[in-house]
Amino acid sequence: MLLALSSVSPALATGVRVEAPRKTLFQGRVKPFVGTLRGHTTTKSTALGALVTAARATPFSLGLGWSDSFGGAWNGFYVTSIAGITPPPTAFWALKVGQTLASVGFGATQVTSSSHVLVYYTTFDPDTFATEPTLGLTASSGRVAPGSSVTFTVRSFDDAGTPSVAAGAWVWVNGVASHVDIAGHVTVRLSTGTYRVRATMPGTIRSRTLRVRAG
Repeated sequence: MLLALSSVSPALATGVRVEAPRKTLFQGRVKPFVGTLRGHTTTKSTALGALVTAARATPFSLGLGWSDSFGGAWNGFYVTSIAGITPPPTAFWALKVGQTLASVGFGATQVTSSSHVLVYYTTFDPDTFATEPTLGLTASSGRVAPGSSVTFTVRSFDDAGTPSVAAGAWVWVNGVASHVDIAGHVTVRLSTGTYRVRATMPGTIRSRTLRVRAG
């Protein structure tokens, strides 16, 4: 499900996407909640504040725990569940900002209007603790003339935010899948209308959904 918060000024909003195992729970821009949350107060815009706003807007349930060992303000909060999904010991709800895994928790990760926050359910390597790679999707153009072609590029990002070619990815245009080439590209001819485009690949976290218009 996609949700755009048109009432939020882009100058104040943070880009947020929440990916559950089987679907996107939220994609849009939100103004991070700032204030008192369960008896703890912060004046800073954080990834946790952005997640709280997204959860209230959609809505979906958000389970939070607190540990005094993590610090004060909102630093002690950690995510226990999202949309009723509580990970087993082999998985967790991870946080990336700009395709890079956050080095601190949700409440300690400060964000701005230029931040792109990704919250995703992931398993991890028991030896390296690396999470599943996340996919990035770009388009050669967001609007073209009817009958023109658009080239989509898919990249896979590790925890450090290092990109690699996602040669095994599929690009879905209004539900119709096309396999990318060995360089991670696929070119699709569009007729007329607005197309919803996303990328998937086994063992990775799906990409954001793009909207491309022909006409």
